[in-house]
Amino acid sequence: MTRGSLSAALFLSALLCGSPAQGGSQLADLVEQVAPSVVNLHTSGLRQTRSYWDSFFGGPRRWESLGSGFVVDAGRGLIVTNQHVIGSASEILVMDHEGRVHEAKLLGADEGIDLALLEVTGLGLPAVALGDSNALRVGEDVFAVGNPYGHGHSVTRGILSARARSLGRDEFDLFLQTDAAINPGSSGGPLFDVKGRVVGVNTAIDARGESIGFAMPVELVRAAMPLLVEGRAVVPGWPGLRLEEERGGTLRVAAVYPGGPAQKAGVRVGDLLGSVDGRPCRGRAGWSEAFGGAFPGDRRVLGLVRGKSKVSAALDLLSRDSWARSRVGGAVDVEALRVRVQAIAPDVADGLLIESGLNVVAVGRGSFFRTGDIIIEVNGKIVGNAGDLAVAADLAIRGRWLSAIVYRDGSKARIVQRW
Repeated sequence: MTRGSLSAALFLSALLCGSPAQGGSQLADLVEQVAPSVVNLHTSGLRQTRSYWDSFFGGPRRWESLGSGFVVDAGRGLIVTNQHVIGSASEILVMDHEGRVHEAKLLGADEGIDLALLEVTGLGLPAVALGDSNALRVGEDVFAVGNPYGHGHSVTRGILSARARSLGRDEFDLFLQTDAAINPGSSGGPLFDVKGRVVGVNTAIDARGESIGFAMPVELVRAAMPLLVEGRAVVPGWPGLRLEEERGGTLRVAAVYPGGPAQKAGVRVGDLLGSVDGRPCRGRAGWSEAFGGAFPGDRRVLGLVRGKSKVSAALDLLSRDSWARSRVGGAVDVEALRVRVQAIAPDVADGLLIESGLNVVAVGRGSFFRTGDIIIEVNGKIVGNAGDLAVAADLAIRGRWLSAIVYRDGSKARIVQRW
């Protein structure tokens, strides 16, 4: 390469990437600005392992964990981190950027959403500014600050690689993906945009790849904080339907559950989903992004295609558990079989590809059922309620044999009993 072509290449590189010195200086200024708001966490507790060695040494064993967090309320000394960093810790220590150690109190935590909120009296550290991850475009610069492997405040830089990534969790399953290096100990730390605002909580890595990290969007943190302050569970809003993804990312309504939000809003099986709140929605990633961070009481408006018509449906979201309780009723004893059973919710039956079933919530001595079994059929008859089971049991006893199909430990099993 000639000197002229080399100069041209360097000029083009500088034009496309910006001046390295200038970019580094800007990042350094941002790090100095936000570093006091980021803390290192050291947690410890006791765990009964029931291992081979416990038979010799006995008793629970002490465990320790490292993580990161960031201040969200300077006045109260509130710190956000991941729940998996805290676990069942009996001691939570916070170390600030100057090496001072403070003892923290756990205000609230939710395992499902993997968030925890700590309080430190007299912390005296500034709070971060919360940004908007929805305004962040794929390819934009981000940087992470955390405590990887206990090395203390460390900064890594990268880009937003993707959004609405699924890690196979629940309705809150919509992670930001970044190539800014995240390692064990970084969990709970902040992911910043180029203005020094938090856009996510660094939560997980993909150990199979290099620099594939995932951060929880800050919108979820903002919505969950009022609940965590009160020590309440963070419950996702439930739409009352099941979708199937067809070729090309089209989402079709495969099931609408009775008494749920979707049925009340007029959604029908076979409807095609076009948009949520006016924004196009395709594929499971689009669904996760539209409903992630939605809580009971929130509203989502679906744009649907039904045949040749376009219709809209406004869903007022519920808690799935509260809906399920309203559908299954109370537990009932069936003395003939020495079991206490409760009907399973329609969405559970749908997930198991059965019409209905009875969950065994308790068993008496000598029962050949187990707690946790889901009874589907008795002597060829589908049982949908305790009355069906009682009638089937009476006929079985008269005939002196019983053949039941149950779901047990995730698979179908047949139980045969003779009297």
